[in-house]
Order: sequence, then C-alpha cells, then structure tokens
Amino acid sequence: MAAAAAGGGAGWRVAPGRAPALMLAAAAAALGFLRISALDVKTPEELFVENGTEARLPCTFSSSEVISSLASISWSFQPEGATTPISFFYYSQGNAFPTKDTPLKNRISWTGDLNKKDASVSIANVQFRDNGTYFCDVKNPPDIVVKPGEMRLRVVQRVIVSAVDVKTPEELFVENGTEARLPCTFSSSEVISCATSVSWSVQPEGATTPISFFYYSQGNAFPGKEAPFKNRISWAGDLNKKDASVTIANVQFRDNGTYFCDVKNPPDIVVKPGEIRLRVVQRDNLPAFPTGMVVAIAIGVTLVVLLLVAVIVCVVRKKNSKKHYSG
Repeated sequence: MAAAAAGGGAGWRVAPGRAPALMLAAAAAALGFLRISALDVKTPEELFVENGTEARLPCTFSSSEVISSLASISWSFQPEGATTPISFFYYSQGNAFPTKDTPLKNRISWTGDLNKKDASVSIANVQFRDNGTYFCDVKNPPDIVVKPGEMRLRVVQRVIVSAVDVKTPEELFVENGTEARLPCTFSSSEVISCATSVSWSVQPEGATTPISFFYYSQGNAFPGKEAPFKNRISWAGDLNKKDASVTIANVQFRDNGTYFCDVKNPPDIVVKPGEIRLRVVQRDNLPAFPTGMVVAIAIGVTLVVLLLVAVIVCVVRKKNSKKHYSG
C-alpha cells in the first residue's frame, strides 16, 4: 500500500502486459452481449421462365434471431442494360407494399412465409421486358445482411417439350453364371447433350420397391456398390447411338427381378421408363427355340411351300399343254 501511495496514485495500477488482454476480454463481452450475426440469403443464380406464365422468384434465408415484427423484405430489380436497381416490393408486419411505378406494377404478389424463412414473391404474366437481375434483401435485427440474394431472370419463348421413348424387351432369359446384357434404347427429339443421363434400378422378386444400382452421365459410369451385383455391373451403351444398355457379369439366381431403364434428355421428358423382367435359369431350362430361331424356321418352311407350289403349277401346265397339242 505504501508503494502505491509513493507513486502518487490513489487507484489501482494495471500490471504491464495485462492491458491488451483486458481490452480483448471487454470486446468479447460486448460482442457476446450484442449477439450480432449475419443473415444468409439464398436464391438460385439463374431462373428460366416461359413468356406469359407466372414466375415464382424463390428466396430463403437463415437467421440466428427469432423472426420478429422488425423483420422485413425488400425486392429490387435491375433491368438488362440498366446501371442501377429499382425497388419494386416491400414486406413487413404481414403487409405487402408493391411499388406501382415499375414495369411490374399490378403483377407482383407475396408468396413467402417469414415464419418458414421464405421471402419469395411471384410475378404474373411474365414479359420479355422483365429480363434482368433481381435482388432479395432480408432484414431481421440485430442480425445483419452481408449480401442480398441475387438471381438472373431469363424469360424465354414457349418451350416445346416432347417425350423420350424408352424401349426394352419385356422378358429376358439368361443362363446362370453367364453374362447378361440388358438392352435399352431410346428416341428423343433433342440432341444428346451433357445433361443427358441414364439410371438403372432393380426390383428383386418379392420386393416392393426398386433399388437404384447404376447411373451414367457425361461419359462417367457410377455403379452402386450396395446393390446385390456390386462390382458386376458395367456400361455397354452409347448415348450418341441412343443406346443405354448395361451388362451384368456372372448372373446369379438372386438377380431375378424387374429392371428399369430411365433416360433423361432435357427438356424432353420420360413418360415411362423401360421395364425388363430378368429370368435367370439353368442351362437345361432355357427356352428350346429362341425367337430368332422360330422366325428363321417359319421363313424356311414358307419358302419350301412356295417352291413346291411353283413346281406343281409347272407340272400341271406342261401336262395341259401336251393334251392340247395331242388333241
């Protein structure tokens, strides 16, 4: 105490080196008291919408704070070629305030739910002039928004969508222990692109749901490792030839079941996947006359019959001509 008095100070002294530590502790305490964190706003980067339809602009967010009456949503729009965005919608305390002096007037509506952290809006009767960049800004104090959600809206002409037609044989008999090629072909009005993909699944006999076991996209095959035939499946198709076939090596009786071939080639849609019933049998139980052989035999018999008819006609004609001259 005498040392303190000698120093001429009536208060406490801070030991050298402890001042920075105390300052950090005070700052941490202040931050802990305020509990300020960042709002994370999410939107798709790009959205394609058909001209004349309704466009839902999805926007979701996460916040550490409870949604309160202070929470609000602001939407703005920067048309293509413009340098600054235009505010066109505001939502707060259950009330929507669409701006009337924008190209979107009378066409904008609230489709979100703040309690579900959804800040989406919809635009009716989308026009080509609606193309541009849209910003979704969410405020939920004391959390702060680091960056608003941003999406590029692209309004396009009506998309003509047709169906992908997938074809497979109804039934396939394969000898136990051999290799089975599951044929699958398809037709599509669209050019084969990097978006084209093939999925195979199987529903084993007695099962109620199919199991996915193979996926092919962009030149890469992804066989499922948990399927009954893991390490036995391989790609045997060629998408450029519209062939989506696969091969199963060393077929077992447990491989019996129904196989589904699903081909996607956007924007074409698949109405129904191809479906094959695989029957694994002993060699002696294979069908005695495969379809190809039956067809070949039928053609051969037909040709023989036609030949016999031709011979008979020729013989009859010769006999008739001899009688005519002898008469």
